[in-house]
Amino acid sequence: MTNEQSVIEAEAKIEILKKAYVSYLTPVVLRLQNEGGEPTIEELLKCQQLGAEYFNFIEGFVGSSGLLGAHANGKWVTGFAETCHSVLSAFVVHENFLKSYSSVLKGMLPKPDINAYANMQRMTKEYLPKNKWQQLESTFRNNSLPVAGFEYTGANDLNKTPQWQLVAGLIVGILFAIAILLLVVFIPNPTQAQFFIFRGLFATALAATAAIIPGLLNVESRFQKFSIKATGAIAIFVLVWLLNPPALIGS
Repeated sequence: MTNEQSVIEAEAKIEILKKAYVSYLTPVVLRLQNEGGEPTIEELLKCQQLGAEYFNFIEGFVGSSGLLGAHANGKWVTGFAETCHSVLSAFVVHENFLKSYSSVLKGMLPKPDINAYANMQRMTKEYLPKNKWQQLESTFRNNSLPVAGFEYTGANDLNKTPQWQLVAGLIVGILFAIAILLLVVFIPNPTQAQFFIFRGLFATALAATAAIIPGLLNVESRFQKFSIKATGAIAIFVLVWLLNPPALIGS
């Protein structure tokens, strides 16, 4: 099964769980509005169960959707963040409904964990307008519900460089470095045009080699009215390209 198929299957499961939850809760609410009285403890526990299955599945799917590559699709991830916003709003209503019958449940209503539904909260905070998720956060706070996802965005993804890319960078760096060494030996006094090419090859060789070395180098330089900012291997290239040791020695 491909990642795309896994996402589609998960979305279908979400719809099934939502339908089961709403289908059971709707007649219970309509009966209360028309006839009054309290729902039975069995009905409340069933609503609690179906609601937990629905909300928990979406929360888990948010965590795995990034692994499936779904976040790379801007339209999908924005739409799913809006879905998370609606689900979180429904969760507030769900909790308040059960709390209103706490006397019937008599301590059988568990309090949400401090990190409950933090993934969905992070989704809304990351992909929706600020005023929209802040209003939702305020609703959670006013109803004494956990807001860990709104307060803590979580760690950034670690992008692991493929092995082939590291090997290719090392080979390119070594070949370019050897080429520069030979050129310097056979052309000790290059022309300005030749030196321009040598410096470009040398900068490329160091940058390709630096790409396999852990850590980051930040470079910021102003060059002929241009502001240059670079990180990592590109920073090495910029640093070597802009720096001219022979000119520094001659000065």
